[in-house]
Amino acid sequence: MAPNTTLPSSMNVSPAAHRLRIALVCSRLPLPMTRADQLAVAHLISFLAARGHALDLFTLDTGEKPTPEQWVWLDQRCRGLFVFRQSPARSILGLIGAVAVGKPMQVGWFTNRAHIHAVRQALSVRQYDVAYAYYIRSAEALRAVCPAEAGPDVGRPSTILGMQLSQSLNTRRLAQSSGRLPDKIIYALEQGLVRRYEANIWRDFFRTVLISERDAEEIRLACRERSMPEISNYVLYPHGVDTSRFRPRPDIDPDPATLIFSGVMGTNTNVHAITWFVKNCWPRIRADVPGAHLLVVGRRPAREVVRLAALDHAITVTGEVPDPAEYIARATVCIDPVQIGAGMQNKLIEYMACGKAIVTTPVANEGINAISGTHLLEAAGPEAFADAVVALLRNPERRAALGKSAREYIQRYWTWEKLFSALEAEMLAMAGFQRNAA
Repeated sequence: MAPNTTLPSSMNVSPAAHRLRIALVCSRLPLPMTRADQLAVAHLISFLAARGHALDLFTLDTGEKPTPEQWVWLDQRCRGLFVFRQSPARSILGLIGAVAVGKPMQVGWFTNRAHIHAVRQALSVRQYDVAYAYYIRSAEALRAVCPAEAGPDVGRPSTILGMQLSQSLNTRRLAQSSGRLPDKIIYALEQGLVRRYEANIWRDFFRTVLISERDAEEIRLACRERSMPEISNYVLYPHGVDTSRFRPRPDIDPDPATLIFSGVMGTNTNVHAITWFVKNCWPRIRADVPGAHLLVVGRRPAREVVRLAALDHAITVTGEVPDPAEYIARATVCIDPVQIGAGMQNKLIEYMACGKAIVTTPVANEGINAISGTHLLEAAGPEAFADAVVALLRNPERRAALGKSAREYIQRYWTWEKLFSALEAEMLAMAGFQRNAA
C-alpha cells in the first residue's frame, strides 16, 4: 500500500489486566503516517487499543486528510475522537502570539484555543487515569494539571509530556548547518525560545518522556544555564519499528553496488544529509566502485535533491514509493549520513530491521546506540564515511554478518511492543496498578 493508505501494524499483545482511561493530546491527526510523530502516535494508539485501554484522542486537523479506511481505524480504537480544524491563518496568528510572549514558534503554530479548552473541559468532567501530551507542541493543553513536584490526587490524572527529543539541540544544529541565511536566522531564534521553554515545561508534568540520554543532557544544560532545578522526572522510551513490514527479504536479490538513503526528502535534516553525502563522499565511492548506484527514496524531495539525479546518471531520486521496505531490500548497503537533528532516526532502525549492512554518522546513531563494528559501521567525516561504504560494497561476508546482528538487535530491543510495554508500565504505576505481561 502507498504511505497515505497505510495503517499501523497490529500489535502482538494480550489484553491488560487493568484497563486505563487515557487522554491523548497531539498536534495533528496521526493518520496518514507521513511524519515521524504521526508514525509514533498511530502505533501508540494501536498498542493501547490492543491492550484494551479506553482512549480519548484530542488532536488537530492541519489539512492532511485520512482516507475513509483510516478514519474507521481511528474510530474503532478510540473511545472518543475530538478533532479541531487548524487553518494556516490560525497557525500564523498563534506563531506571532507565541513569539510575543517568549514561547517557541512551533508551540504557537499548533496552538488552538478550542482544542485546549476541550482537553481541559474533558479533564474536569471525566475520570482519567493518565493524560499524555505528545511533543512540546501539545504541552499547553495539559500544563499544570499535575506538576512534577505534586503527586496525583483524586480527580486529577497523572500527566506525561512526550517531549521525545531536545528541540533546542535540534534547532541549534539546524541553525549551525543551514546554508540559507533566512533559515539560519529562524532556527537561531527558535533555538533560544525553545531552550527556555524546555528548561521550564517539564516541571508542569508528572513525567517527561525522552528518547535518549543525549536529549536529557541538553535539557539539563538548559536548566543549569538559567539556574533552575535540573530535569529530574524523565524516563527514556524511544520509538519502535514494525519488524514484520521491515524484515529481511530473501525473495528480493539486492541490486549490485546499490546504496539507499530513505526518508521524507523535503526536511532540512534529510536534504542536508544527502547533499553533504553526494558532495563529499559520492565522488570517492564512484572512483573506487565505478558501477555504484545511489537510490534516494522518499516523498516530497526538495529541489536540491531532485537536482542530484539531473547531474549524475548514477543517482536515482524516486519520490514517494508504494513500499520503502522493498527498496531497502534492493540495496547492497544502506546509508544514514545525517549530520544534524536530535532524538532518533527511524530510517536507521528500519534499515536494521531489514537485516542490512549500514554506514551511519555518530549523530544519526545518537538515539539508538547501536555498536559500531557489531550492528553497523559508524563513521565521522567524509573520507571515513566513503571508505566504510566502499569496504562494505567489496565484502559480502561482512555485510551479511552486520545485517544479521542488526536484525537481532532490533528484535531484542526495538519492537513497538517492547517499547510501548515499558511506557504502559509507567502509566499503570502512576495509576496505582501493577502491569501484567503484554
